Amino acid sequence: MLTVRHLRHWYEPKLPHAVFIDGLYAGMLRDDKIQLDVPQGNYELRVQFGGRMPIGKSVKSIDLSLSSTERIEINRTGDVICDFHDRERLWNILFDIDLILWVVSWFVAMPSLYKIVSDAFFIIWLLRLLLIRKRYYRLKVYTTSDR
Repeated sequence: MLTVRHLRHWYEPKLPHAVFIDGLYAGMLRDDKIQLDVPQGNYELRVQFGGRMPIGKSVKSIDLSLSSTERIEINRTGDVICDFHDRERLWNILFDIDLILWVVSWFVAMPSLYKIVSDAFFIIWLLRLLLIRKRYYRLKVYTTSDR
């Protein structure tokens, strides 16, 4: 038995994550966990949020997914549990603060330095997100023994 769990804080939304085993779709994690009956063997487990976005009416598309991949081994001796969470907790907190300040700036005049710092922060955050999008989640895999 393979269990994939999303460890998230109370303020993080429950977003659907696709689970792939050896590149094949295995299921959708709509809540906080999914249990899959997988035969004994070695597999490549991938957890992914998002997908490809088509460009216009052409067959071209860009991959906007966030994912991570881990090698797992399924044995007879226990269940395999894979916990995952975002690597970007600090960035998300900073982005939330910036978002709140942005809303406040609608009603209160903010210094011009705020706009420069906010735009620079957004560009750095977006570049970092693009660079780590294939290892966005931190996966921890462990095995429980049968009792």
